[in-house]
Amino acid sequence: MIDAMIVDADLCIKLGGSDKYRFLYELLPLISKKIYIHTHARGEVLMPPSAVSQLNDLINEGIIQEVNESGLEAKDRAVFDAAYRNLERVMINPNQPRKNKGETCSLAYAKATGIPVFATDEKNLQPIIDSQLNTGIDDIVCLRIVDIIQKAHEGEINIKRKDCKALWIIARKNKDTFDKDIWPIE
Repeated sequence: MIDAMIVDADLCIKLGGSDKYRFLYELLPLISKKIYIHTHARGEVLMPPSAVSQLNDLINEGIIQEVNESGLEAKDRAVFDAAYRNLERVMINPNQPRKNKGETCSLAYAKATGIPVFATDEKNLQPIIDSQLNTGIDDIVCLRIVDIIQKAHEGEINIKRKDCKALWIIARKNKDTFDKDIWPIE
């Protein structure tokens, strides 16, 4: 189990995409002891209603803590601001200033507070994190849906194959890829 992670809106939307399977609500507490979401990322979870509901339940029950930089001490705020500026240069298009803002705020907060895991489903984000933030001190790694399923496959998280396959499909990923490459039937 991970000690702490911060979650991105896209992961919440994908895991929360079903009323029948409440993966967002049930899965996150199996993965990490402490779970955070930046206020900006939370504001990006507008649909589907099942994702909004599950995220609200997790926050209301104290399982996920909503955070932002306004409560940081001066030293941590300076780290946040520097990390944000580094990421902003490569992640935020001035013509679309809200695009990637949740990721940028979340990653800067993680860097400032030492949260080691960013739960997202952005597949090309780790190289940006490595080049802009990771220095060998308080490095951040991405945890994607495929990584969660791999942890289940390896027995690190108690989730059955059929539930992982349902999660994969709900996240709008290819069923054949799951069966052939992610968790083949043995």
